[in-house]
Amino acid sequence: MKKKIFNIALVAMTALLLFGCGKKEEAKEEAKEAVKFEITTTGPTVDAIKKKGKIVLGTSADFPPMEWTSFQSGKEEFTGVDIAIAQSIADSLGVELEVKNMAFEGLLASLNSGDVDMVIAGMGADEERKKQVDFSEEYSKGQQVLLVTEENKDKYKAFDDLKGKIVGTQLGTLQHKFATEKFGNNCKGFDLNNVIIEQLKNKSIDAAFLSELPAKQFASITDGLVIIKDLGIPDDSGFAVAVKKGNDDLTGAVNEVVKGLKDSGQVDKWFDEYIELSNKEAMK
Repeated sequence: MKKKIFNIALVAMTALLLFGCGKKEEAKEEAKEAVKFEITTTGPTVDAIKKKGKIVLGTSADFPPMEWTSFQSGKEEFTGVDIAIAQSIADSLGVELEVKNMAFEGLLASLNSGDVDMVIAGMGADEERKKQVDFSEEYSKGQQVLLVTEENKDKYKAFDDLKGKIVGTQLGTLQHKFATEKFGNNCKGFDLNNVIIEQLKNKSIDAAFLSELPAKQFASITDGLVIIKDLGIPDDSGFAVAVKKGNDDLTGAVNEVVKGLKDSGQVDKWFDEYIELSNKEAMK
């Protein structure tokens, strides 16, 4: 991530604090300002969303910094990079955002049944998923990595080193599919990434197999865990927004927002912001 951007933001925040409570409130309101873009794509799906006045997001909020459940305000709220992207899509369409949190493996079924309008959940746009749904342009890309305990950091240097070991993955992910094909029943799937990390800490599994960004997040907030990269396997498919097949106008509208966010550098800024925020929340 671009640490320079975050450092500049931190200095700016410190300067604002010096002006007292009134300025802090103004800064707080400014931080809430919508990040929106002019959308030129129209069609029946976009028109229907505007008519009902909301767009429904499907996500799995256990994947920091992409999305997680926060209680910092005293109530349950969903936050993270993906939630910020979804809010920008909603603001650009001029509608409210409704978030439905569910198990990762149920997201595409929910999308295809019409229960949600889009899915943003750190989901890789691989060829198998593209047979089921359409995807926007990628907004992030990274490696597939292992999380292991400190004592095993020199033991696993390549994916093949895990032969005969127990590998933990999240159900429905590309990592689960890849590891199951490779190791069969020695790949153990779990609904939540938090559970995988607990299983690793308790030594019920030998390694956790995750996308790079959340792996970095869990390693930074959990003592005794180490990331193993360059495993000799393909990079993770890039994260993208999933839309039901046939809703081409919505895919086009989403692409306009994703392009705007990437070209402006806003996605990078959000990564810095939400990595820092989730670290702080984990320490409380």
